[in-house]
Amino acid sequence: MDANNQTTNHPPTKTWLGVPLAPGISRNNFATYLFAVFISSGYAGALSVLQPGLLHVMGIAQETQAMVTGYLGAMQELVFILLLGTAGALSDRIGRRPVYVFGLALTGIGFALYPHAGSIAQLVAFRLLVAVGSAAMIGMMVTVVADYASESSRGRANGMQAMAATLGAFIPPILASLPRVFSGQGMDELTAQQSTFAVAGALGLVAALVALAGLAPRVAQTATKARESLARTLIGGLKAARDPQTALSYGAAFISRGDLAVTGAFISLWLVQYGTRELGLTASEAMFQLAVPRVLATVAGALLGSVMMGLIADRTTRVTAVAMASGLAAIVYGAVFLIHDPTADWVIALLFVMGIAEISAFVSSQALVGQQAPEAYRGATIGFFGVAGAFGILLGTSGGGVLFAKVSPSAPFVLFGVLNFAVCVWSLWLRKHLSIQSAADKPSSISAIATSQ
Repeated sequence: MDANNQTTNHPPTKTWLGVPLAPGISRNNFATYLFAVFISSGYAGALSVLQPGLLHVMGIAQETQAMVTGYLGAMQELVFILLLGTAGALSDRIGRRPVYVFGLALTGIGFALYPHAGSIAQLVAFRLLVAVGSAAMIGMMVTVVADYASESSRGRANGMQAMAATLGAFIPPILASLPRVFSGQGMDELTAQQSTFAVAGALGLVAALVALAGLAPRVAQTATKARESLARTLIGGLKAARDPQTALSYGAAFISRGDLAVTGAFISLWLVQYGTRELGLTASEAMFQLAVPRVLATVAGALLGSVMMGLIADRTTRVTAVAMASGLAAIVYGAVFLIHDPTADWVIALLFVMGIAEISAFVSSQALVGQQAPEAYRGATIGFFGVAGAFGILLGTSGGGVLFAKVSPSAPFVLFGVLNFAVCVWSLWLRKHLSIQSAADKPSSISAIATSQ
């Protein structure tokens, strides 16, 4: 059953690797969810890795490829902005499982169709299928963990989710190696691309079947909630932002998703450009010798950070966790300004800490919104949390691209260093405000007890 639609008669609370789960959620439910996260995260970066080879095989002119890539990426983020809230609100009405299954299946179908496009217009149509499926898939990836975690374990549950998502980031490079494997078996380039995308599509269909079998089913809604329209559910989720902590979680989503986008988009690009321009390497040599080790350092930091912040978020207030994560990210992203040679040894250490910072911001923001989202509108509230993240990704990729090209390679990182600092100040202010409010409420409580006696 969905954790936001539970009856009072629950089996005993279970744990998964020592993490208490919400009442009515089994270990199998949570393990299934983590597998779905693994595949969902793999899809998140797969097109950016696979698409360049496909555009080349399609015969699209090299000078046009960048424009097509940017247009398709912007279109997908626009779909996210338009549909994440709706997907969340729909899941409040019909349950998380059907929305997640739909998202995984449609994304898989979109991938399978993608290399069969005979024109840019068809490519746009198939990318639209991927975008719609991904909106449902990514929305549920964040919402389901809020349902499945007990209040005391939101940080650790989100840390496990972040770890599964980080491991999923290894899927795109594996897929990217398949065209060469298929070509070595005698396939022409187009057939090799189609076979690769077919494998990618199969991952989504398999994950959809696993999710259908293993995610918690949904029980009947209360009569009042069942009568509520989708529009009212959406409005309920939007109104949740009146809560100061929910509003902070939206700001944290904006910077944390932007952090990930900037790191993913520009670290490798910076290193490849530096390697080819300053060191005389080919693009492939620069990617293998310079980019891959430093990206792996970031991934290693993210794996460690997901565990660390999961524990921290359960041992302190979630607002404090956001302040710590955004403060660390502000320092690390701001320090990129000091990089003149991205191949310097100390940069690897900085990127390791960057991995910790970016995943900490990711985990703490999700733990906070999961804590604050009202049960009746949890899907819609977290959907709008996803919309805030999509705006962060848009700024990180499009605005960051302009800064990278026109100002300096460090400029996108410095921008998000400043934005992280702003969220850190916001978090500290709110933390102080909540402490004052809590202190003011205590005498009233004591007075009420004394009066009753």
